[in-house]
Amino acid sequence: MRHQVVRLRTEDLRAVTDIYNAACRARESTQGTRPWSVDDMNTFLFKTRPSFESYSCLINGAVAGWAAFTRYSVKEDVKHTVEMSLYVQKPFRRMGVGTALANTLLKRARILDLHCIFAIVFREPPYVASFATGKCGFSDVGCLPEVFSNERKHYDLLLLEKLMTT
Repeated sequence: MRHQVVRLRTEDLRAVTDIYNAACRARESTQGTRPWSVDDMNTFLFKTRPSFESYSCLINGAVAGWAAFTRYSVKEDVKHTVEMSLYVQKPFRRMGVGTALANTLLKRARILDLHCIFAIVFREPPYVASFATGKCGFSDVGCLPEVFSNERKHYDLLLLEKLMTT
C-alpha cells in the first residue's frame, strides 16, 4: 500500500470527521467524547483557531488518517507553540499512516519556525504515548491524574512535548 500525504482538503472533512468520531466512541480522543459534525470539524480546523497545517493520508484514494497543528493560543508570546493532533482509522493502524503524517508535520514544523509542539494523550493504553515518544521524539513532561472523566470513570492524561531545537 502506498501512502499519499496531502494537505487536508474540504472534501476530506466528512472522512476526517468520521475518523475523529470513531476515536471519540473508543475513548481515544482527549478533545472529548461528544461526536462532531462536519461543520464542527471545519470550524475546529479552519475557522475558530485555524490550523497552522493539516494533512490527510490517503491510501488508494481513501482517507486513512489525518493530522494537524493547531494554535495553542492566539497570544503573540506563544505563537511558536502548537498542539499536534493525529488520528488513524483502526484498519490502517500499524501500516505507517501515523508515521507518514507525523513525519510530514514535523518536517513542516521547522519551516514554520515552530519551537514547541505538544500533545495530550491518555496514559492507557500506552501505545499512543509509545508511538509519540519512540517514533516522533516527544518527551513525557507530565501527567494530569484523573483529569478526564467519562461515565463516572476518571483517566490520566499525559502531556508530551517536542522542542524543535536548532
